[in-house]
Amino acid sequence: MGKWTRRAFIGTGGLIGVGLVVGIGGNIYLNKNAKKYSGKGMGDGNSMNAWIRISPDNKITIAVPRSEMGQGVYTSVPMLVAEELEVDMKDIKIMQPQPEPAYANTLLVNPNPRDIYSSLTFMEKIAHFLPLVATGGSTTITDGFDHLRAAGASARVMLTREAASRWSVSEADCYAENSHIINRKTKEKFTYGELAEGAGEIELAEIPKLKDKKDWKILGKNVQRLDIPEKVNGTAEFGLDVRLDGMLFAAIRHATYHDGVVTAIANQPEIEKMPGVKKVLILPKGVGAVVVANNTWRAKNAALALDFEETGNNTLSSENINRLAEDVIANELIATPLDKGNATDVLDKAEKVIEGKYDVPYLAHACMEPINCTVLVKEGKAEIWAGHQGTSIMLDGVNASTGIDKENITVNMKYLGGGFGRRAEVDMILHAGFVAKEMEGTPVQLVYTREEAMRHEMYRPFVKSHFRAVVNANGDIEAWENKMALQSVGYSSLMRIKPAFAEPPAKDPSTIEGAANLPYTMVNAKVAFGQLDLPIQVGNWRSVGSSQNAFFTESFMDELAHSVGQDPYEFRKSKIQHEPRFLKVLEKAAEISNWKTPLAEGRFRGIAIHESFRSIVCQVVEITKVDEKKFSVDKYYNVIDCGRVVNPDTVEAQMQSGIMYGLSAALYGQITFKDGEVEQYNFPQYEVVRMNVAPTVQVHIMDNDEFPGGVGEPATPPAAPALGNAIFAATGERIRSLPLMKHGYTFV
Repeated sequence: MGKWTRRAFIGTGGLIGVGLVVGIGGNIYLNKNAKKYSGKGMGDGNSMNAWIRISPDNKITIAVPRSEMGQGVYTSVPMLVAEELEVDMKDIKIMQPQPEPAYANTLLVNPNPRDIYSSLTFMEKIAHFLPLVATGGSTTITDGFDHLRAAGASARVMLTREAASRWSVSEADCYAENSHIINRKTKEKFTYGELAEGAGEIELAEIPKLKDKKDWKILGKNVQRLDIPEKVNGTAEFGLDVRLDGMLFAAIRHATYHDGVVTAIANQPEIEKMPGVKKVLILPKGVGAVVVANNTWRAKNAALALDFEETGNNTLSSENINRLAEDVIANELIATPLDKGNATDVLDKAEKVIEGKYDVPYLAHACMEPINCTVLVKEGKAEIWAGHQGTSIMLDGVNASTGIDKENITVNMKYLGGGFGRRAEVDMILHAGFVAKEMEGTPVQLVYTREEAMRHEMYRPFVKSHFRAVVNANGDIEAWENKMALQSVGYSSLMRIKPAFAEPPAKDPSTIEGAANLPYTMVNAKVAFGQLDLPIQVGNWRSVGSSQNAFFTESFMDELAHSVGQDPYEFRKSKIQHEPRFLKVLEKAAEISNWKTPLAEGRFRGIAIHESFRSIVCQVVEITKVDEKKFSVDKYYNVIDCGRVVNPDTVEAQMQSGIMYGLSAALYGQITFKDGEVEQYNFPQYEVVRMNVAPTVQVHIMDNDEFPGGVGEPATPPAAPALGNAIFAATGERIRSLPLMKHGYTFV
């Protein structure tokens, strides 16, 4: 999500509630706000604060306000609380709270983690006031690391204070262990459940000191995921699994063209007579139509049979988009976020300039679980069930599409069968809410078929990147220039989700992430970009701007290394001597991959390093040449510095996941346009890495005491450039555009 400003907030009418915003001050982790922010639906028991409730039988319920989409937050979030609360993970029950102020994700509005002992910033107060409760940007651990430990520590002190009062001893004579407070002298003990009612009335004046890393008992250790058992035994409920009494099913069919409007349905009476069909509806603004029926199959077939009367541009094509991008780079750059020294002058006067023109295609998210949303509107109230990346977005979407007050809307978060940024969008909620309002009293589950989801997406944008550079005889980068053309992801997505906060494309920070903040020493450097004016919707795709910028910059760095006859690893190493964390990650990757040891005949390797979401990842990939353009991708060596680690097992899993996602895009992924329509319909045209192609992955996690970074996205950006650089080592062909399959490469 883009950066939000005070002016943008005021522009929404926020001044009306500015007193309320200012009132959210101090610390929200202390018990004085427990009753105000105590999550709905946490079950019986006594609230220690908004995150923790303890029942008389000594069971602990922890609110997890982030979405579980396979990244492990249903385990890592409770681990943060359990470490300071001194409880065993087996005694924890988790629940998804309603989108309430205490659960705001402040890192989405303030990119720098805040000192929990200080007051909230203005923008953080806005995040709580709205509230902004969402999962994305690899922020869950970074945002919650201190906050959730503080919640656990505060509850522990309250319980200790209550026990000390009952025994008439000092707090120093008591200690917490395994959900008990124990008297040091007499060894008497109370369960937390016995103390919770009294402890819940205690107010703390300040947040207790948090544990040092050396004293951790849970954090930093491998903990079995709490969501795995029910996913294995089939009891886990994803959005698509929701079944309610009397539920009907709806299938959507979008307008044919991305700027199209459905004005009428010529055969609507005939469609409404089809078996099981209950209703046919044109969606607001004519973006498409929905058929409601007694099962999804009938709804889908009826939707396919709709005869649209519609408008739209049928001339849009990938060739035209490419030409437009070239023109934008040449003539219509709108921002220069990096302009160090006089790069353009040096390049214009240099005798030898290294040039590279790169591009990447539009990409779909291709979530394995079809996009879906279930809504019930009844008697002035509404309820929603969905696997989504933001409970507050769900709440806002139902409110906007039904007109029902937010106080009368209940949000039910379900497991997500893949998010990747697609399930942070609001379209499925708005459409489902509209249909449910029209079918008042009946729950309706809206489902996008794979074809509709693939052809009408919020894609990762098509991007072109033109480089020029000068490297002197010593291998120093004298000048570096990068000019890009693309659609602004921040502007496009916020115009759909929170229009008042959508800043102009020229100010979109996601455009330049991984392009204007490189760690390499450069004497002169310039990065500029222009905006493509197109009707195609673009959105956040796993690792956002870094997903393309890492491919561009790390591939071009390889070009520079080879232009001066230097080893790609050594070339990079010489440029990051002033960045100790980068240097250690790079050296570790070279070490575990045996970079300096020659490979057997027919085997080749490539390297890439990139920072995204406050974490540094270096990857080395090994490939084997099977035939002229046929390869096997054998192994990825992955080193990550993500600061302090909560659950190493989850970090390793996310590195594997991120590589496979990035590799799928590198080998196969592309969305192309012809005659105004998307050419890819389903997985046969939008392939992903399968078991026979998937490489093994060796993960090394750097050990340090730095503040945590994200792990859900940082493994994706280096995957493509590392592979492209390996292909160059094997063939001498520089891969400057993706996917590899369009260059005739196959993989086995």
